[in-house]
Amino acid sequence: MSDEDVVSILRNWTAGDLGSLAASLGVLVHRLATHPDRQEVTRAQVARGEHDAVEAAIEEVLRIDDPFVANRRRTTREVEVGGRTIPAGDRVLLSWTSANRDPLVFGDPDEFRPEENAEQSLVFGAGPHVCPGRALTLMELRVAVSALLSRTDQLLPTDEPPVRERPPASGWARAPVVLV
Repeated sequence: MSDEDVVSILRNWTAGDLGSLAASLGVLVHRLATHPDRQEVTRAQVARGEHDAVEAAIEEVLRIDDPFVANRRRTTREVEVGGRTIPAGDRVLLSWTSANRDPLVFGDPDEFRPEENAEQSLVFGAGPHVCPGRALTLMELRVAVSALLSRTDQLLPTDEPPVRERPPASGWARAPVVLV
C-alpha cells in the first residue's frame, strides 16, 4: 500500500470512529425524542432483548438521517454513470446522504421500513469498501440506546430548536432532549 492509502485507512479507523459514533448517537437520540411511536417500539424491543431488531432500527434511522455525508474515491477504470463517462483515474465524490434517500430505491425516503430497506442501505458502504467496523458500531450504538431507554421513561425534545452540523459534517451540532 502507498503511504497515502495507509494514512487514509488510519484516519478512518481512528478519528472517524469516535466522531462517527457521536454523530450517530446524536441522530438516534434526536429521532427517538421526536418520534414517540418509534421510541415506544424500540423500548419494547430493548425490554424483550431483541438485539437484531434494535440494530436494524438503528441502521434505518441512520439511513433516513445519515450522519455520513460523503466519501471520495478514484475511478479504477472508465465508467458511465447517468449517461456521463467518467475516465479512469478521476476523483469522484459519493454522496451517501443522497444515495440513502433516493426515491427510486427507497420510495418515500422518510418512511421507516428497516426490513424492506436493509439490503439497499449504504450507511456503512458496500462491496470492497464496506465499513469493517459495521458490526462493532451497531453493537456499540445498540448498547448505548438500550442503556438510555432502559434507564428512562421518556425522551422528549425541548423547546430549544436543534442545530444541524455544518458541512462537511452531518448530524446534529446540538439536539437538546429531556430525559424523564
